[in-house]
Amino acid sequence: MGKRGRDEVIGHLFEVVEDLPCPEGIVLLRAFAERRPSDFAFLKSSDLADSKSSAFTGITEWDAFTDHYVCCGLCHA
Repeated sequence: MGKRGRDEVIGHLFEVVEDLPCPEGIVLLRAFAERRPSDFAFLKSSDLADSKSSAFTGITEWDAFTDHYVCCGLCHA
C-alpha cells in the first residue's frame, strides 16, 4: 500500500508519516468498520497505540485486528 495510500475509511487513523497497516491488517480494520460502523466512528489513532486498554476490547472484529497489528512486522515496520 505504500506511504499513505489514502483509504477514506482507515487513513484518518494514521499519521502522515506512518504507513497504513499491511493488506491483512487493512482487511481486518475494514471488517471492524463495516460490521461496527457506530463503534468505528469513535475510533481514534490513540486506540492503536494502546489497543488492549481500548474501549473496543471485547469486540470480535477489533480484537482480531489488534491481535494481528501488535504482532505483524509489516504493520510495525
